[in-house]
Amino acid sequence: MNSVAVGVFSLTLLTGAVMAGAAAIGLADPLYALAYLAVAALLVGTVIAAFCTKCPLKGKGCLHILPGRLAALLPARQGKYTAVEIAAVLVALLLIAAVPQYWLLSQVPLLALFWLLAGTGVFLINRRVCPVCGNRCCPLRPKE
Repeated sequence: MNSVAVGVFSLTLLTGAVMAGAAAIGLADPLYALAYLAVAALLVGTVIAAFCTKCPLKGKGCLHILPGRLAALLPARQGKYTAVEIAAVLVALLLIAAVPQYWLLSQVPLLALFWLLAGTGVFLINRRVCPVCGNRCCPLRPKE
């Protein structure tokens, strides 16, 4: 599988994890599930605005495709990532993962599915996307 296919597949897996979390929440309260999905979408937007807009590959060069295309619609930024930007991205991603855990704990099959999808997605990004990504300023990029 080429790097773009892995990049898209990894984001599909992460989206599946969010959907598993929303499903667990939805079993308790469908409105909470919708709220979680809306908040997750806003947090993904935060990641794109804080992180992807600085990537020189935004637009057609992004190995994940969609985040890069969305980042190209926002004002371009340059330079190394600041501690505040990295913290904003980490907090956003941790919130997306942490919020559904309360509901997932009562739905063990969905809990397992959530972490299988999320873990596989993150693993693929770290092992197959980051090493060939051209974003030299990215803190996730392996040192050369």
